[in-house]
Amino acid sequence: MIKLENIHKYYDSQHVLKGIDLDIREGEVVSILGPSGSGKSTLLRCINFLEQPTTGTVELAGKKVDAESAGRSDILALRTATGMVFQQYNLFKNLTVLQNVMVGLTSVKQLKKEQAKETSLEILEKVGLSNRLDHYPAQLSGGQQQRVGIARAMALNPKVLLFDEPTSSLDPELVDGVLATIKSVAEEGKTMLIVTHELQFAREISDRVIFMEDGLIVEEGTPDQLFNHAKKERTKQFLKRSKRSEQQEDRKDDLA
Repeated sequence: MIKLENIHKYYDSQHVLKGIDLDIREGEVVSILGPSGSGKSTLLRCINFLEQPTTGTVELAGKKVDAESAGRSDILALRTATGMVFQQYNLFKNLTVLQNVMVGLTSVKQLKKEQAKETSLEILEKVGLSNRLDHYPAQLSGGQQQRVGIARAMALNPKVLLFDEPTSSLDPELVDGVLATIKSVAEEGKTMLIVTHELQFAREISDRVIFMEDGLIVEEGTPDQLFNHAKKERTKQFLKRSKRSEQQEDRKDDLA
């Protein structure tokens, strides 16, 4: 489904991705963990060329694109095959919930308005927002806005869904609703790649978990292999510190 070969990304002299090789099977849910600055989000954005790799190839749903020779049609093919859910929602503030989901269907998929509306209503029902159709983003909570973002990505029926830290901008009390929505999408068999700092969520939802640092994949495996039997000392250190941080946040919530 997705095959990345020798992906490098430079920002001027900064070497952000250092030769990433990665295969993701159809229907597989893969979570990417790692400290800030490890290249997780950049890797995700290189898949659909929101960040164009400096060198390497991306193969997605049978379409292989070389970073150094990619043309507009190549990039469009990658973006059409993917749906992206961003950290900051990226909703159109002047459009209602329903219109935000419909806009991609009418502009990208070229569906007629009534067909786009019917599809959008079905998706918004799935994510629990059928009672917010005429609301604008400013009238929604952060969790609701993120669920609109998920609905918008799902509506285009992409081959792959990419989630870039979908809960990082949310208050803790809003996280569970968004995670539950993502889980329900995963249960439909969608191929998903998720950059997240939610360890327990990654453990529950993933077929495979990847740990990155300094632009490299340090270790990968099933959730059991990575969380319970990590081989690399750096992976063990990261998981230990992250788990301790999660426990501290839980204690703060209990005292609040």
